[in-house]
Order: sequence, then structure tokens, then C-alpha cells
Amino acid sequence: MGCILDKKSLALRGIVAVLVGLLAIVATKFVLDFLVYIFGFFAIITGIMNPGVGISSEKTEIPKWLLLITGVLGILLGIFALLTPLIIAMTITMFIAAWALITGISELGLAFSSKTTPHRAVLALSGIIGVVFAIILVLIPVLGAYALVIVLGVYALIFGFISIFLGLSLGRQKVVVETQTIL
Repeated sequence: MGCILDKKSLALRGIVAVLVGLLAIVATKFVLDFLVYIFGFFAIITGIMNPGVGISSEKTEIPKWLLLITGVLGILLGIFALLTPLIIAMTITMFIAAWALITGISELGLAFSSKTTPHRAVLALSGIIGVVFAIILVLIPVLGAYALVIVLGVYALIFGFISIFLGLSLGRQKVVVETQTIL
């Protein structure tokens, strides 16, 4: 199954990405709060829906009391996110810091464990960058959360400009993107 992208849709997607990227860079706090609010509303909505679906279905593999508890916890987490967006943003930043630290240490271990590993210096450099990045995120989590939004903005800008370029350079051609679905 394929998805066809024409030059207009590519260019429009690029324009939207550029606008999101600019917004993330110029209004970083707004975008960070917005992302946390989306998470909060999502947690509340799924917290309401999960028990409802479980209770209304005749047969379910999961005990109904567990669905109810999960729903209540989801609602509480969503409300907490809406009331304290900075704490949630810093918590997410700490998870990213933990991931960067684990990845960095693993890469350093790989770089120094075997003399036959190709590109050991690059692997070691990547590990050092990961560890330093994790330390910065832990020491200054608020700055880290804002930095992550700015990085997201830069990515969106680059992605957007590439999409606009592709959309403008296609002429009458169409791009077919092959996709596979499990269903």
C-alpha cells in the first residue's frame, strides 16, 4: 500500500513544520507548556475511557478493578500535569537524561572494551557527549527542557525546509511512499 504525496502537500507540510519550528524557537515556554498540556489532556481522556471500555465490554482479559484503578491514576496524572506543567517537563527531561547517561556509558564501554571495534574514537566521543548531555540535563533540568524544545524546533525547521524544497522541485511528479500495515 502506498501513500502519494504531491508537491502541494509536501510544500504545505513543510510550511507547517517551519511555523512549528519557529514557534518552538521563539516561544519555547509556550510550546513546552503546550506539549505538557496535550499530555495532561490525553492522560485524563484515556483515564476516563479505559475503565468505561473495560466495564462496558462483556468479556475482557483485564480485571475491571484494574482498569478502574488505571483510569483513576491516569486522570490524577493528567490533572497533576495541567496544574504543574514545569514539574512534568522536568520529569520528562530526567528520563531523557537517564537514557542519555545509559547510552553514553554503554558507548564508552563498547569503545574501550575491544580493540577491534571499528571507529572506537567516534564511539567514545559519542559516549562522552551523551554523558555530558545527561549531566547538564540533571544539573539544569529547566534549561534542559527548554533546550529540548529548541532542538525540536530546529529539527522541525530543517524538516520543513526540506519538504518545501521537495514540494517546489517536484514539478508534476508525485512521490509514492510505501507503507505497510499489520491490519
